[in-house]
Amino acid sequence: MVSSLDGFIAKKDKGVNWFNTTSHYEKGIELTEQQIQNFLQSIDCYVMGAHTYEHALELATDYGWAYGNTPVIVTSHRSLPLQ
Repeated sequence: MVSSLDGFIAKKDKGVNWFNTTSHYEKGIELTEQQIQNFLQSIDCYVMGAHTYEHALELATDYGWAYGNTPVIVTSHRSLPLQ
């Protein structure tokens, strides 16, 4: 799970720079590129809120759809565009 302290991923300006940090967590582990790929391939589906989904759609125009063919479940009380 990814979340900021206020329960959201992006700031109001859609920035996620809080996610990129040079801080060191002493109890953390370092993963190899292969371990990261293995983990991503083990994900059965992604669950996200509507704002995150809409932001992912915006980013997809420049970078492609980040979630590949993995199913994405979006939680919302309103209708959303399909990817």
